[in-house]
Amino acid sequence: MFFNQKKEDKKKESSYLIKIASLLIHAAKIDEKYTNEEEEIIKKTLLELGTKQDELDTLIISAKQNEEKANQILDFTREVKNMDFKRWISNSL
Repeated sequence: MFFNQKKEDKKKESSYLIKIASLLIHAAKIDEKYTNEEEEIIKKTLLELGTKQDELDTLIISAKQNEEKANQILDFTREVKNMDFKRWISNSL
Protein backbone atom coordinates (compact mmCIF):
# COMPACT_ATOMS: atom_id res chain seq x y z
CA MET A 1 0.00 0.00 0.00
CA PHE A 2 2.81 2.42 0.86
CA PHE A 3 4.37 1.94 -2.56
CA ASN A 4 1.05 2.47 -4.35
CA GLN A 5 0.50 5.70 -2.43
CA LYS A 6 3.98 6.90 -3.34
CA LYS A 7 3.34 6.04 -7.00
CA GLU A 8 0.02 7.91 -6.90
CA ASP A 9 1.69 10.97 -5.35
CA LYS A 10 4.34 10.95 -8.08
CA LYS A 11 1.66 10.61 -10.78
CA LYS A 12 -0.32 13.50 -9.26
CA GLU A 13 2.81 15.68 -9.06
CA SER A 14 3.62 14.91 -12.69
CA SER A 15 0.08 15.87 -13.66
CA TYR A 16 0.44 19.20 -11.86
CA LEU A 17 3.76 19.89 -13.55
CA ILE A 18 2.28 19.15 -16.96
CA LYS A 19 -0.56 21.58 -16.28
CA ILE A 20 1.83 24.27 -15.09
CA ALA A 21 3.98 23.74 -18.17
CA SER A 22 0.88 23.89 -20.39
CA LEU A 23 -0.02 27.27 -18.90
CA LEU A 24 3.52 28.58 -19.34
CA ILE A 25 3.62 27.40 -22.95
CA HIS A 26 0.24 28.98 -23.61
CA ALA A 27 1.43 32.28 -22.14
CA ALA A 28 4.58 32.14 -24.25
CA LYS A 29 2.51 31.56 -27.39
CA ILE A 30 0.20 34.54 -26.84
CA ASP A 31 2.38 36.80 -28.99
CA GLU A 32 2.49 34.03 -31.64
CA LYS A 33 6.29 33.88 -31.37
CA TYR A 34 7.13 30.84 -29.23
CA THR A 35 10.93 30.77 -29.26
CA ASN A 36 13.60 28.35 -28.10
CA GLU A 37 14.61 30.91 -25.47
CA GLU A 38 11.09 30.89 -24.03
CA GLU A 39 11.12 27.10 -23.94
CA GLU A 40 14.45 27.12 -22.10
CA ILE A 41 13.00 29.51 -19.51
CA ILE A 42 10.04 27.15 -19.06
CA LYS A 43 12.39 24.19 -18.67
CA LYS A 44 14.45 26.01 -16.03
CA THR A 45 11.27 26.89 -14.16
CA LEU A 46 10.10 23.28 -14.20
CA LEU A 47 13.46 22.11 -12.90
CA GLU A 48 13.18 24.61 -10.04
CA LEU A 49 9.73 23.21 -9.25
CA GLY A 50 11.17 19.73 -8.87
CA THR A 51 11.08 18.11 -12.30
CA LYS A 52 13.90 15.63 -12.77
CA GLN A 53 16.23 16.35 -15.69
CA ASP A 54 15.56 12.94 -17.27
CA GLU A 55 11.78 13.57 -17.22
CA LEU A 56 11.91 17.12 -18.56
CA ASP A 57 11.63 16.44 -22.31
CA THR A 58 8.72 14.03 -21.84
CA LEU A 59 6.95 16.55 -19.64
CA ILE A 60 7.41 19.34 -22.21
CA ILE A 61 6.05 17.11 -25.00
CA SER A 62 2.97 16.25 -22.91
CA ALA A 63 2.44 19.90 -22.00
CA LYS A 64 2.67 20.98 -25.65
CA GLN A 65 0.11 18.34 -26.63
CA ASN A 66 -2.24 19.46 -23.81
CA GLU A 67 -1.88 23.10 -24.76
CA GLU A 68 -2.59 22.38 -28.43
CA LYS A 69 -5.67 20.29 -27.61
CA ALA A 70 -7.12 22.77 -25.16
CA ASN A 71 -9.89 24.95 -26.54
CA GLN A 72 -9.59 27.15 -23.52
CA ILE A 73 -6.84 27.28 -20.95
CA LEU A 74 -9.42 27.83 -18.19
CA ASP A 75 -9.27 24.24 -16.91
CA PHE A 76 -5.49 24.39 -16.44
CA THR A 77 -5.76 27.75 -14.73
CA ARG A 78 -8.46 26.54 -12.34
CA GLU A 79 -6.46 23.47 -11.32
CA VAL A 80 -3.19 25.35 -10.89
CA LYS A 81 -4.92 27.99 -8.76
CA ASN A 82 -6.23 25.25 -6.47
CA MET A 83 -2.83 23.61 -5.97
CA ASP A 84 -1.08 23.58 -2.61
CA PHE A 85 1.85 25.87 -3.39
CA LYS A 86 3.28 25.62 0.13
CA ARG A 87 4.61 22.19 -0.79
CA TRP A 88 6.17 23.49 -4.02
CA ILE A 89 7.79 26.44 -2.31
CA SER A 90 9.35 24.31 0.44
CA ASN A 91 10.71 21.87 -2.17
CA SER A 92 12.44 24.61 -4.15
CA LEU A 93 14.12 26.27 -1.16
